[in-house]
Amino acid sequence: MNSAVKLEEAFRSAKGIVDHEFSQEVIDACQAADQARQQRILNGETTFEQEDAALIAEWKRLNASK
Repeated sequence: MNSAVKLEEAFRSAKGIVDHEFSQEVIDACQAADQARQQRILNGETTFEQEDAALIAEWKRLNASK
């Protein structure tokens, strides 16, 4: 199994978690950004770790004022 197939399986697994945890409205609002992130990883433009770090930084930024 190549890394692209493993990544696609990981994306499907994550989608299952997201579908369970978030409203459809939130999922729909994030879908384009999520698909773009997945495509960047699959194209080798960035790594999963880089994208994960960017998401964590964004989460911290959004929650800093709480």
